[in-house]
Amino acid sequence: MYQPDNVQFFHLEKEGLSELIKQKTGIHHALENPHKLCDFKPLYGHIFEDYLVDYQFWGHCDMDVIWGDMDHFLFKMGFEQFDLVSSRPHAISGHFTLYRNMEALKVFYQSVPQYHKAFIKPNYQGFDEGFYSYHIFNEVKSGRLNIKPYWEKRNCIDRGELHRHPGIWIWEKGKIHNRWGLKGNYLHLIDWKRTLREVNLANPEQLNRFSISAFGLWKGRIPWQYQRRLFFQWGFRKKYQHWKNRLKTFVKHQLLHTKNEIEANVPEGYKTLN
Repeated sequence: MYQPDNVQFFHLEKEGLSELIKQKTGIHHALENPHKLCDFKPLYGHIFEDYLVDYQFWGHCDMDVIWGDMDHFLFKMGFEQFDLVSSRPHAISGHFTLYRNMEALKVFYQSVPQYHKAFIKPNYQGFDEGFYSYHIFNEVKSGRLNIKPYWEKRNCIDRGELHRHPGIWIWEKGKIHNRWGLKGNYLHLIDWKRTLREVNLANPEQLNRFSISAFGLWKGRIPWQYQRRLFFQWGFRKKYQHWKNRLKTFVKHQLLHTKNEIEANVPEGYKTLN
């Protein structure tokens, strides 16, 4: 398996991870459902604290991500001056968030009211991007949590960008762009992973360029049958959905004069654990 020079792998079986979680946090969970690990993401700084002694930051991401030029993004915005860096506006991003390795953030999850209820059930409860995200945003906004976050805008190619531009994206020499010159720090496959049919990337560590679409990843030209589907089916449908949602937002905020105060960017139902 290809391993970049700046990446280390630590092997840990499910039983060993479950025991480590119990030892560090007091939470006992069998981890029968792998998706449940997403609930534990904000706890990683505490769970893996012994691995993080020599590091200024820790973080989490998703597996359905294609990385672009993260160095350019992080150093351009001066990430070292911030205590928390998220790629989602006013929320924790499950697919990319960095936390300063400090005690206040390492154990902040314990301040979420009734946080333990998120870890009783075997299935994913949305703790990371929901309950935890809502609580940390409001604690920062009120000044009760004295940290400096960077979460002013979306800094990746996510569902919104893929809906607006559902055609072909290109990974080229560590950078991601599309044919219209739009760029992104990384691409979150999110909905696209459910429609992927082909991955044609032999020896990926030697590639300088490959194409990304809703139907597959190719180092050469995308097969004609998929280009046709992208143009006639996927493109029109997704653009219609996007502009329909934009119209709803306009009516809500402009015509109905809805108060547009900045709030935590989390779905309804993910604010309080019951």
